[in-house]
Amino acid sequence: MNIPENLRELRRIMDRENIAAYIISGTDPHNSEYLPAPWQQRKWISGFTGSFGTVVVTANDAGLWTDTRYFIQAELELAGSGIKLHKLRIPGAIDYPQWLAEVLEPNTKVGIDGFCMSVSDVRNLKNTLAPKNISIQEQTDLLGEMWLDRPAFPMGKLIRLDTKYAGETAASKIAKVREFIRRNQGNAMLFSCLDEIAWLYNIRCNDISYNPVAISYAIVEESKAHLFIKLDKVSREVAGQLEADGIELHDYHHLFLFLDEQDKDNKYLVDTNTCNYAVFNYLAKKFNVREIESPIPLMKSVKNEIELEGFRLACRKDGVALTKFYYWLENKLSTQTITEIEAAEQLTKFRAEDKEYISDSFGCISAYGKNAALPHYSATPEQQSDIHPKGLYLVDSGAQYMHGTTDITRTMPLGELTSLEKEDYTLVLKGMIDLSMLYFPKGSKGCNIDVVARLPLYMNLRNFGHGTGHGVGHFLNVHEGPQSIRPDLKNQEMLPGMVTSNEPGLYREGSHGIRHENLIVCQPKAINEFGEFYQFETITLCYFDTSALLVELLTKEEISWLNAYNERVYQEVSPYLEEQVKTWLRDKTKAIL
Repeated sequence: MNIPENLRELRRIMDRENIAAYIISGTDPHNSEYLPAPWQQRKWISGFTGSFGTVVVTANDAGLWTDTRYFIQAELELAGSGIKLHKLRIPGAIDYPQWLAEVLEPNTKVGIDGFCMSVSDVRNLKNTLAPKNISIQEQTDLLGEMWLDRPAFPMGKLIRLDTKYAGETAASKIAKVREFIRRNQGNAMLFSCLDEIAWLYNIRCNDISYNPVAISYAIVEESKAHLFIKLDKVSREVAGQLEADGIELHDYHHLFLFLDEQDKDNKYLVDTNTCNYAVFNYLAKKFNVREIESPIPLMKSVKNEIELEGFRLACRKDGVALTKFYYWLENKLSTQTITEIEAAEQLTKFRAEDKEYISDSFGCISAYGKNAALPHYSATPEQQSDIHPKGLYLVDSGAQYMHGTTDITRTMPLGELTSLEKEDYTLVLKGMIDLSMLYFPKGSKGCNIDVVARLPLYMNLRNFGHGTGHGVGHFLNVHEGPQSIRPDLKNQEMLPGMVTSNEPGLYREGSHGIRHENLIVCQPKAINEFGEFYQFETITLCYFDTSALLVELLTKEEISWLNAYNERVYQEVSPYLEEQVKTWLRDKTKAIL
């Protein structure tokens, strides 16, 4: 069945159910960014493979709403599907609720899968459609009737993360959550975000590619903690470890049965930004519910010293693997071309040589030449490019180790470059270096410092459409909040211990794309009569190729930082390299004047 046929069949079901529009949210019951296979509905109905977007189907139209990261990719993937691209986060953008309010007739119905939309999204939808008396009909998943070869529920085995990696016991974390519940006059709190549950209970799994989480719910009460999970995933040993921390196990599908047995006078706390609409609705009908932001994202974003040491070790291991990879690439390209996928697979092989490597932390973006102009490009066997010893090659990749998560981008010159490629390369690196060197006052939010990374581009009338930095989980999701570095306000200040990416970029459609990315840790700098100041510690360890630079565009301070960084890379990475690779890296990291 192809996409146009999928749309025709969905419209037939919608007509039968008297639904004027159906929303495919592109998430799962746990508000995940990266989806378990059986919940990849957006990809199945549209062919779009990006990590953010919503598909809406009406009797005569279909659209995908996504943001600036995916405009070029979406245009390519939607071609011939009958689904139009609607661009978000640009001037004049209209999101799908307002679009539906404009195109639907009054007194019609919009169908949703309540398990796959958050409370906040459904409320926004209802409020937008209410003036036309358009109602919301919470359906079961309509695609289930059509998607006959839908993948089965993931059954990865649950593991406990030892405190030698986590730095804190689950019992200690649960105690902090209980204190939060008491302060907010509750009896219990329900959690549905998978990385929050994984962090809280020190559990990991492989239910979602790249994200070491288990499909589950959690409830913390005053004296008990509960984990709702497929019980066949939990070994007797792990079950005993959980029990020792006061965590009771229940079947994943028994959440509602459990709630039915609880005291109706209980007051539940729930984060409606992440809880799905169906679960919240069930909870709200039975209990006094207080809506409140979960405390866990902030707790887990501030890493303890053991976690930070794990990050540093992971970055050093990554530096070794990446050095081997770029040495291999340069030598291979001297005699043959290599495909983007072959290169990505080789990088994974170098990382996998480490005994504590678990998996990649996201799908490697291996993008040569004009493909790098798509910030989230993904090569496929059917659509990829050969890499040649000329131009620019962008690799955005990362790994999950038992002790930490990495995310790094390097744009490498492979041969002759144009003057524009060199200029773009230099300006983006200037921005990354300037943010790396920044001192900033306590209380600063990401939007207060984002301009530092963009200023070299702004001053040359250039920009990029994605954020400059996102939080990174500790052997968890490579994207996490609550902090971010981007132009729009997110009301979370940067705090010591937060690990964030530093990744400005520049993209010229049909020509080239450039991104330089390191991981940085917020650290104390000084206290004086003007207040308390913070700085960033750069923990990523991979050289920057200086052969592509227009050195005259760099300040003395930027040159000094770059020389010191490349020297540090050599000193920390070279002891783990064979002699010929070490000699090669020595040349790559030599100082520029």
